[in-house]
Amino acid sequence: MGKILVVDDERDVETLIMQRFRRAVRAGELEFLFAHDGQEALETLRTQPDIDMVLSDINMPGMDGLTLLDHLPRVNADIRAVMVSAYGDLGNVRAAMNRGAFDFIIKPIDFSDLEATIHKTLEASRAVRRLRDALQETRTAEAASRAQAARLRRVLDGSPIGVSIITETGELLYCNQRCIELFGVPSEAMHQHCAPALFRHVGERLPEIAPSSDEIHYLREDGRTVWMAMSVDRTSYENQPVFIVWLYDITERKEQAEALRTAKDSAEQALADLERMQSDLIRAEKMAVIAQLIAAVAHEINTPVGIALTAATHLQTASEAIIMTFKGGQLRKSDFQEYVGTASEVSTLLVANIERAAALIQSLKLVTEGKASSPRSRFDLRDYLSDIVLAVQVQPAASGHRLALDCPDGLALDTYPGALTEVLLALLTNAFAHAFEAEPVAAVVAAGVNGDEGEMPGGGRGRPAGRVTVSVRMLGEERVELRIADNGRGIPADIQPRLFQPFTTTRRGAGSMGLGLYAVFNLVTGKLGGEIDIDSSVGRGTTVILRLPLDAP
Repeated sequence: MGKILVVDDERDVETLIMQRFRRAVRAGELEFLFAHDGQEALETLRTQPDIDMVLSDINMPGMDGLTLLDHLPRVNADIRAVMVSAYGDLGNVRAAMNRGAFDFIIKPIDFSDLEATIHKTLEASRAVRRLRDALQETRTAEAASRAQAARLRRVLDGSPIGVSIITETGELLYCNQRCIELFGVPSEAMHQHCAPALFRHVGERLPEIAPSSDEIHYLREDGRTVWMAMSVDRTSYENQPVFIVWLYDITERKEQAEALRTAKDSAEQALADLERMQSDLIRAEKMAVIAQLIAAVAHEINTPVGIALTAATHLQTASEAIIMTFKGGQLRKSDFQEYVGTASEVSTLLVANIERAAALIQSLKLVTEGKASSPRSRFDLRDYLSDIVLAVQVQPAASGHRLALDCPDGLALDTYPGALTEVLLALLTNAFAHAFEAEPVAAVVAAGVNGDEGEMPGGGRGRPAGRVTVSVRMLGEERVELRIADNGRGIPADIQPRLFQPFTTTRRGAGSMGLGLYAVFNLVTGKLGGEIDIDSSVGRGTTVILRLPLDAP
């Protein structure tokens, strides 16, 4: 029967183990004891010295598993410890093996692997105890018979652990069959090729040989590298002091650990590549939106500039005609009155169209300079939103739809206008691109900053124009709420939980990459220090709600 002490601060582990090994426990093959920290485990070991094996978690409150390993040799040198560690905690695993752990198990525990490890450890523990008993008999009975020596060798040769006996001068007195198999050479070659390597490792542990374990590796003649856990004991054999070297093959475990590390590195590299690609796609999508806005605003500027140029040319022609009439002495009062009327009308037309062009240029400047990296500044929110609305309402997607602004006067924000520009441009562009059917009814002049909607033109067969409203209100004394609401088709319920995840879109075939709201979420919750929510239902429109601090963090 194998007696096992399980040390773990999770009390559910006791239930799981007893459930898994209930048949072996009932059959008397295994007996489990439980402790919940290292100190309690040491007390149990002192009262029950016949425990064969310790199965301990590494991370525990109080005395942890690594500290427990340090105390085990002083309580019972024959006990073999198997440590339990979470995946990826290879540093603690290596530390545990260096402090004398016999084996380790990775969480979450594979009970098939645990069962195999328990049987292997108990077998090794029994073999070690048999070896120690045999060696102790050799120490106390120096005149033991040849039969006893033969028996000892049979035990050693049948051990699953490689065993070598080396003198203090480096002479190899004995090695069992498992040791020969590990080094992959004939028994007669062990003295020449392997004994010096073993003795070198033993010499590195001198002058004190503590009951602990080291990892060593050996390049065999067939080109294979074998990793072994090595433990050394000092004793006497055939009336002379010797070192007993225990070798346990851990090559498969090392290869598995290396494979895990390689897989982890590959996964991290793939994640880094994905994040870099995602960042590039977000940047490309933002630049595409900005480029469309700039093109729309620039195209819109041509209209007032063209009208102004035509009016100025007409005024120039009229001025040249009146000058020629005056110089010819033929200027009449009616001619002068007609010229003054023309000049007044043309001047009014010039001022109106030049002011229109100036406003468009200001919105174009806001778009081109509105980068997320722009410095923090304090600005009037209504004036700022007016420029945003002007820049958006002239783009083709907004043609034929209403865009209104409802913002109180005197509201100032101290934040990052560039980041806020990107957020608002993305949300408004997204609204016109997704909320409404293509090719709406003939263009409806946008309401501008006053929010005057006007009447939708009649006309029968055209689709009804959509309406987007940007509204602002205070939330307490330190935050402001911006709402971008449309009366469009709404968002399907199955998509809403994934709206802020990358690559979520309903228009992938139409050129959308699904990164707009993902970038918006990162800017709002990150640089702007705010919150963002979406309220939508199919057929009833969508409202995006931004809650921002008046003073950004």
